[in-house]
Amino acid sequence: MRLRFKLDGGALKRRERLFGKAQTYIDNECIRLMTPYVPVGKPYFHHSGKLRDSVTNPSPGVIEYTAPFARNDYYSTVDHTHGGNPDAQRMWFEVTKRKHAAELLNGVRNIVGGG
Repeated sequence: MRLRFKLDGGALKRRERLFGKAQTYIDNECIRLMTPYVPVGKPYFHHSGKLRDSVTNPSPGVIEYTAPFARNDYYSTVDHTHGGNPDAQRMWFEVTKRKHAAELLNGVRNIVGGG
């Protein structure tokens, strides 16, 4: 038995474009949804919003917080609610995934045509 496959280049490009749009959606939504959980200092502290404002998206699928001590704040076991953000939590990306996974997946389904 002999099989022949012909790849539709247009379909492949369309799929890549849709996946790119889906990744952009995930990156932007994660940044937006994480914001309420990112710790900030009390308003009277100098640069109190520095961590929250330091988020970057240097490449698809990569979200970085570039403020000093961002890694420490992310993994710290300190109670972050005593700062300027009462909803702040450590490991805010994990919190976001847990609380908003269905919302993110529905958005991706709408983009790629599976929903």
